[in-house]
Formats: sequence, structure tokens, C-alpha cells
Amino acid sequence: MASQARHARSPLPPPPRRRALTRIGTTLSAGAALVAAGAADAQAEPQAPRVQLARQDVRAALQGTDIALQKAVEGLSPVVKQFKYHPLAGTAVDPLNNVASTQILDFKPVSTAPVTAPITTRGQIGDLPVAGQVLQGLLPG
Repeated sequence: MASQARHARSPLPPPPRRRALTRIGTTLSAGAALVAAGAADAQAEPQAPRVQLARQDVRAALQGTDIALQKAVEGLSPVVKQFKYHPLAGTAVDPLNNVASTQILDFKPVSTAPVTAPITTRGQIGDLPVAGQVLQGLLPG
């Protein structure tokens, strides 16, 4: 009875359970330490590499930029020249294909056809009266 009374009063579990609980506690503590170490590494800011710039040749940089722009324009100029900005041009459903004309007495008739014709015929940039001529002159090819 004395041993039963001692076990009833004792707050510690029996030895096999005590070892198992100790192992579980140690494992959990080690896992928590690993997680905390990983979080600390993730928050650390990386060091930026130090870079030293040499003397810059501005003329060479401008020449390189000029060559790059020329090559880009050479590749895009056929596309821009043939770009159809008005896809409904030349179709029966073209909303811009409307002509208004009038004539007063014996004067020559006035019409909007010369203004809207370049837009409604093919709808390409080269067909525009002023902008098309400028682009044709500026773009190579």
C-alpha cells in the first residue's frame, strides 16, 4: 500500500513513459530550433556585390545605340508601312465610307471624298496624305 500511495502522490509518470516523453520533447525542441534558424536565415539581407565601373566611352555608347535603333527600324519598317490601321477599309460595312457633297449655284461641287478616300480604300499608313508620305520617306526599305 505504501508503494501505491507513493505512485498516487508522485507527479512523474512511470520510467518507460518518462523516457518516451523526454524523447518526444527533445525531438520537438530540435525541430523548432531548425525552423527558427531557417527563418533567421531567410530574413537576413544578402550583401550586394561591389562593382567598380571603368571609364565610360560615351561616343561608343551612342554609336551602339544608333546601330541598335537602325537595326530595329529596318526590321519593323515593312510591318509599319503595310500596317492596316483601319481593318474595315474597302468593305461594305466601313463606317467611314460616307461622302458628303454639295454644290452652290455654278461653283464647283465640294465633297469630302478626297479626304476620306485614303482612309476608306486600303486603310494603310502609307495611304494617308501627309503622315503616310512622311513615314515613307523616313522608314528604310
